[in-house]
Amino acid sequence: MIILNMKNLVRLFFIFLAAVAVFVFYKSYGLSMLFLLVVGLLALKFVPVLVLPIAIIVIMVHFTGDFSFIADSIVAIFLVIPCSMIAYPVFERLVNSIQKKK
Repeated sequence: MIILNMKNLVRLFFIFLAAVAVFVFYKSYGLSMLFLLVVGLLALKFVPVLVLPIAIIVIMVHFTGDFSFIADSIVAIFLVIPCSMIAYPVFERLVNSIQKKK
């Protein structure tokens, strides 16, 4: 015969509610957001300074749907640097010619 006191029963109920909440969150937002939720809560508990960068990453993951924004950012940086080095003299000439006309 299993005898449960009220304290263990209430604790078991809240564990069940937490498991259901995690499952619903996983089904709604996916594994990456569940992972970031856990990382964010751990950061909030142990390293509160990291909450803002994690929140920015969460926003980026939410809008892109996955962690692909990291690769997209790296590719964009590698494309922007050479393009800006090429475009700078062109814009400098353009600005100088506009200033000379005035």
